[in-house]
Amino acid sequence: MAKEILAVSQRPSNPVSQLAYLIHAALDTRINHSDNFFIDYKQQLCTLVGLSFTVVLAEGSKIGAFRAHIATFLRYRSLIHQQDKLEALSVAIAEMICSAISPFTVLGFPRYYDDFLLALTHTVSPSDTISIEIRNRIQKILLELLDKCD
Repeated sequence: MAKEILAVSQRPSNPVSQLAYLIHAALDTRINHSDNFFIDYKQQLCTLVGLSFTVVLAEGSKIGAFRAHIATFLRYRSLIHQQDKLEALSVAIAEMICSAISPFTVLGFPRYYDDFLLALTHTVSPSDTISIEIRNRIQKILLELLDKCD
């Protein structure tokens, strides 16, 4: 599964759609694990969204566009086990992630950005038990995608 996810970065396209694909694949893989395992993953996902929202709120210029995405996340986060909700949820999360990149640069909180990147890496990873090498490759791909975000 990790090789399939890593192969996605080779296709040229919109970073939001690529991030959404990675998030969707990770969600799809992880929902089949035990409930306790999935609860931990959901907390990581909420942390990522919270960090994105916080930086957008602090910077202020993208709050309007962020509202629809956060509303989608709040509406569907409890419905993750329903396959028909995964795509909308994944796209909303990807939009929020891309919206947060510019504010992180403007506000300049490198430790918060590191936490954001760590949460993002965990969120798109197919499991918590992947090797350090694969985790580093995923992080490198994510950095390349984030460079393409507005």
